[in-house]
Parts: sequence; structure tokens; C-alpha cells
Amino acid sequence: MSLNPQRSNTHGRSPSGRVALTRRMTRGPLDADDALDDPLHDAPTSTSTSTPSRVLSPTRSPIVSPPPEASGTANSIHETLSLDVSFLQDPSAYHVLPITAPAPFQHATNTAPSVAAPIDSLLISGHYRLAAIAAARNIVSAAAPTDYPTLFHLVHIRLACLCLISEHALAAQEAKVLGDLNSAFYRHPLTGVHLVPWDLRLLVVRLTALGYGEWRKGIMGYYELARECRESILRAGEDSEKVLWRRRLRDCGIRVANTLVEMGDLDGAGRHLGTLSTGEGESDAAETRDVLVMEAMVWLRVGDLASARRCLAQASDVGSDALLDGALAALVQLADSDYKAAASSFRALHDQFPDDAMVAQNLAVCLLYTGHIPDAKDLLSNLVDQSPPFHSLVFNLSTVFELCTERNRDKKGEIAEKLARRKDGGGVGWERSTLEFKL
Repeated sequence: MSLNPQRSNTHGRSPSGRVALTRRMTRGPLDADDALDDPLHDAPTSTSTSTPSRVLSPTRSPIVSPPPEASGTANSIHETLSLDVSFLQDPSAYHVLPITAPAPFQHATNTAPSVAAPIDSLLISGHYRLAAIAAARNIVSAAAPTDYPTLFHLVHIRLACLCLISEHALAAQEAKVLGDLNSAFYRHPLTGVHLVPWDLRLLVVRLTALGYGEWRKGIMGYYELARECRESILRAGEDSEKVLWRRRLRDCGIRVANTLVEMGDLDGAGRHLGTLSTGEGESDAAETRDVLVMEAMVWLRVGDLASARRCLAQASDVGSDALLDGALAALVQLADSDYKAAASSFRALHDQFPDDAMVAQNLAVCLLYTGHIPDAKDLLSNLVDQSPPFHSLVFNLSTVFELCTERNRDKKGEIAEKLARRKDGGGVGWERSTLEFKL
């Protein structure tokens, strides 16, 4: 992927003229060695008539400072290097966000903050759409072209918020402004250290796979990052740096499995996770258990209950967790079509962990399968009142409404109004999509 040559006139160095580093072979598996303030107002009406496709305005949110890099050398590198990334400030690279929320969220001016609020507060309150808009405005007009740590941080916020409001295709398109992150342009000329934050690089690889459906290209991107992790482990002088890069290496391996799941290769994902849980690399018990649980979930989706039980037994030998172990055992019963036993298991878990939303929702699903639709509706309705909403909760409740009444659209609207009256997301996104309500 190369930078758009049309941006070459915005800075001294044409990114399209840079030569990408040659991709080296990677061994596997991945082991260790006004209307303006209306949050959902249509953006073109609030911008200049000369730039109708932009989400920008003179109003700015206070710029957030980028978090410090985990590497101990990052701060000194940033202080001694001046990098012109003015091509990131091209207004045409950032798009108007489509409106996908029901009407109550679009008109909730009493509970939604202003887009001019600090970006940190917008993120904390779960107003990801507003945070995405504010980040784009600050990128274009509030940051210096050579302040690349701040600009990279704002781009990361912008892309992550687009993903959080399910605009992955738009995020993938906007990520093109970064160009080829393997280019030497993004490395320190003396030390060779990559200047783009690690989390942003991970996100760009994911967007390559998810936004455009280029799954294999995304997997190769993770393998390229894994190669860098291995090289960094060998170069690291301190134990803390080695631990950091080993953790990143394992994370790359898990992300490869996630991409395999998303592309539909569940069997490949299960076998790949098996190499991570049985590899010779250094890992603690908690990490090994997490990978075994992930592998068990994949085998459940495949329908291979024997492999799922094997993984769960191995996970129990490594460590125990009453809530997680009980939920997984009940899911095995559910996958085996033993709905009554699964309902009983989730009922017992719900009595033991009454505040756990995951258990309550799975119990409601089991009740739905066993024909207890009114009980499932009551349980999901109470869950909406008592816990922060999430996608599957809203979707399942909307499905139950469709099974219970012909006036299901009115019921869905009432839930949307109730959720729109919240002042924040309660740890999750405040805005919910129309698709979640099945409208």
C-alpha cells in the first residue's frame, strides 16, 4: 500500500516516492523466540459550503496528549527527531459519518455532550461518534505538522472510534492516509525504531483484513509484526522489554486466529490456537489458560465437542475460575442441544452471580430455546435497566419482542428512548445502531 501521490504537495517529502521495505519470510507458528453541537447532526450542514464532504469546523476539542510508549527509548527518540507528517492533515482524507442510530439518539441533545468537549471525556462517556469527529478536526487544524506523536495519537482515536461505531469500511478507507507503514519513512534514521505507536499499527493491519476483506493480507501483516517482535526480543537489553515484546508476539498470534475466524476458517483457527497453548515459548499460567479457553470456544463453533471438552479440561488443570468454567460447561451443553440442562446450569450460575450480564443473557437464550419466552423477555428487559447495553442484548430483546407482539416496533422504540436518556455509555458505547434494534 502506498500513499496517495496527490498529497505530495502538502509536505517536503513525497510519501509516494518512498520505497517500502522488502517483506522477509516469517517462520511460524507465532511462538516466542449550534447544529454543530448536535451529536448526530448531518455533518455537511454544519460545515463550510466549499467543503461539503468534510466533518470539520472552526470549533476544536482540547488536544489530548499521546500516551507514553512502553519502550524506554521512545521519549528520547521523540525529543530528538522532527518528522513532517502534514499529509495526515489533508481534510479530504476524513469523511462525513453516516447516521445509523434510531431517532431518539439523534435528538438526545439534553444528555449528549458537545462535540467541543475534551476528547478524553467523550471517550470515557462512550460518545465515540463525537470523539471521532473531534479527533478529525484536531488532526486538520489544531496540531502542528511536525508534532507526529500527537497526530498519530489522534489518528488512532479517529480510526478506533470508527470501529467502535461499526464503521469498519470507512475506517479502512481513512487508514490509507498513513500509506505504507513498513516504509523507512516511519523509522528513526539512526536507531531504526518504528515511530508509529504499536497499537495503531495493529489496528491498521486489522482494518486491512476487516475493512476490505483482504484476510490473507491481514494475516501476513500480523506475521510481519511478529517478525519484528522476535527481532526486538533478541535486541532487548532489559528483562522488562523482553517481557513486553513476548507479550506482543503472543498477541499477534491470537490476532491471526481471530482473523481466521472472521474469514470462516474455524478449523484453521483452532489448530493455530493449539500451537500457541502448547508452544515452547515462555508464558504464564493465565496466558496459557486464556488461549485454551479461546481454542475451546472455536471448537464449540465448529461443533467438535470432544476437542472443546479436551481444551476445557486442560484449562482447568492450569487454573480455575468458577464463573468462566461454569459458563463454558453450560455452553457445551447448549452446543450439544441439551437446552434444559444448559438452562439449569445457567440458572445456577445466575443465582451465584446475579450481577453478571453474560450469564443472565445466556440464561435468557436458553429459556427462549425451551419455550419460556415471557421469562426470557422479563430477564432481558431487566438486564437493559440494570447493566450497560451491548449489541447482543439489544438484538436478542428485539427478537423476543418480535415473537411476543405485533407492536414490536413500538416496544423497540421504547427501549431506544430509554437508552438514549442515559448520560453516558456506562463503560460501553452510548449510541446504539438501528441494526441492533432490528428496525
